[in-house]
Amino acid sequence: MVNGVTQIDLPSCIGDSSRDSEVTLPSFVAGPENRFAAVAMRRLLDVDLVDADSCLFNPLVLVGPTGSGKSHLARGIARRFHQLSGQDSVEYFTAIDFARQLHVARDANELVSFRQRLANLRLLIVEDLQRLPHRVFVQRELRDTIDALVAADRTVLFTAQQPPATMLKLETGLRDRLASGLLVQLRLPGLEARREILGLVSASRSISLSEDRLDALAKKVDGPAPMLLRALAELELTGESGQATSLDQLREPIRLKQIVAVVARYFSLTQAAMRSPTRRKSLVYARGVVIHLARKLTDVSYAQIGQGLGRRDHSTIMHAHRNIERQLAEDPVTQKAVDELQRILTAV
Repeated sequence: MVNGVTQIDLPSCIGDSSRDSEVTLPSFVAGPENRFAAVAMRRLLDVDLVDADSCLFNPLVLVGPTGSGKSHLARGIARRFHQLSGQDSVEYFTAIDFARQLHVARDANELVSFRQRLANLRLLIVEDLQRLPHRVFVQRELRDTIDALVAADRTVLFTAQQPPATMLKLETGLRDRLASGLLVQLRLPGLEARREILGLVSASRSISLSEDRLDALAKKVDGPAPMLLRALAELELTGESGQATSLDQLREPIRLKQIVAVVARYFSLTQAAMRSPTRRKSLVYARGVVIHLARKLTDVSYAQIGQGLGRRDHSTIMHAHRNIERQLAEDPVTQKAVDELQRILTAV
């Protein structure tokens, strides 16, 4: 441990270069803000402790904002279990994919075999729990799956952007099952962790940065790991083209005003209309998208989003957020629009 920062080594990701964070960060960097998470994850990744500790982490829910490392850790844990028990011992779903595959199995009269496949797992991972469809069949099936795996001393892991107890769309039984396990709150990397991440990645990419420059960059880029990687990528690109690499040229963190502007332009609306009291359906929908992206890509509160959208109160914003999350879980058109907007906002 150096300056309160620890590294948790994760199994290598063989044959998967789809995500820069997994290619360049073979570890989870935990600063003082994630001390508890580091202890829990280290034990879960320890080969000698996995079986003994399964009852302590069942089910395990990793909660935190986008960029806090939930998926990075979940994939590392999945790879560890692959090494221990083989590929067939682990199943990795998003919440939406779990629902889709469940419906496919039911429609094909293969529900029994689907259940049996899950019952034989050593590890089940379900990501983005907040996007689980609000359907009784899906939620009760997931609840029963948790019961079966926990009873067999198998490990169940979820990731979510908020604690399950606050997800009102989850049926009571499912919320109770999730509350009976361990909730690990992950926070965005603090200054010390950002400095360590930048040092690791710059070294792996042979980017020469002085200690002072690393410190300045860590202070300036106050955001999640993907934002740090984008900042280094910009430095790398400008360096190769012979341009200046002043830290002032790096992209600023995504702001609410930027999200409002991009979403308004995407849906052919005006920013003034987005902030107006008008309740036209297209405006309500676009505001919901803004709220979802703001909660996912920034650390602004519901109250701050409300101020940015025409001084709406936080309860109105929370209600709109729940509505758009429900549409994201059920509507492919909404999913496509949000994915495209996120790519626009986070593009290097």
